[in-house]
Formats: sequence, C-alpha cells, structure tokens
Amino acid sequence: MQPDPSVPLREKAPAGLLTWGAAVAGAASALCFWLWYARYLRIDFNELGRYYDPEEQVVYTDAAFVWGILALGLLLVAAVLMVIRHRRRA
Repeated sequence: MQPDPSVPLREKAPAGLLTWGAAVAGAASALCFWLWYARYLRIDFNELGRYYDPEEQVVYTDAAFVWGILALGLLLVAAVLMVIRHRRRA
C-alpha cells in the first residue's frame, strides 16, 4: 500500500504516542521526585554529607540528589513532548 502523497507526513505521525509518552515521562518524573524527597530532602545530613540511623544501623549519604536530576530530566522530556503535541494540533 502506497502512502497518500496529498497528506503531509507531519499529519501521519501518531499523535497518541506523544501523549502517552508524555504521560509515562510525567509519571516516572513524579516517582523520581517522590524518591528524591524520601531519600534526600527528609534526612538531615551532617557537614560530611552523612546521616546515621541508629535504629536500622545504616549510614545514608547525600548521593540521592541523583533522583532529583532524573526527575527534572523526565519532567523536561514530558514538557517537550507536550509542546510537540500542541504544535502538531495547531
């Protein structure tokens, strides 16, 4: 089956894929923001960037900021996908 040359390629792209991609990226971003809050923002680290939990006898470090970076990256991906989707509809 040959593609219809009268319809621009831009209109043939599956717009639903952009919407689902933005939804998945947004949900993953929300999960990463929650992990960042749970692993980094709730804990009061000392000047060395460590926290000792005496109940569980575990030392936490401040390396969990990576979840925040990942969350912002996924949020940016979701925003870009939504802008692309909006421009295709216009």
